[in-house]
Amino acid sequence: MLLLSWLIRYGHVVFAAIWVGGYALLAFVIVPLIGKGASETFVQLAINTVRFLTYTGTLTIGFGIVLITRTNGFGNFFGSAWGGLVMTAFVIAIVLLGIGDGALRPAIKRLAKTGEAPARLWAIVGFILTVIAVGVMTGATYVG
Repeated sequence: MLLLSWLIRYGHVVFAAIWVGGYALLAFVIVPLIGKGASETFVQLAINTVRFLTYTGTLTIGFGIVLITRTNGFGNFFGSAWGGLVMTAFVIAIVLLGIGDGALRPAIKRLAKTGEAPARLWAIVGFILTVIAVGVMTGATYVG
């Protein structure tokens, strides 16, 4: 049982790290390269990266939900500082899924018409939110 709990926590952390790193890669490397006239291959790479981050984010959330059941449980979810932090991170994660598929991917697709600014803005917003979510979840680790 201890190994299973460790694997679940490991999966949650690994997929979260990929999610954070993916947004950083998009915001600070891929989208700026596209803005400087990189090939259509980079545009497709950016679109595929956002799609991959959607799957990664979904796995992060899924592992997180399983982790809740194996740690403090849903009985302690409401009315506790721990539950408030976890709910905050969950809301941020859902917003991130929306940003990826609802704002960032379309902005990348329209990059030739609008320039890199909208795509880069959404990628930076996504990166900042992932960093905030990591901070909130770190806090949840130490609260109850």
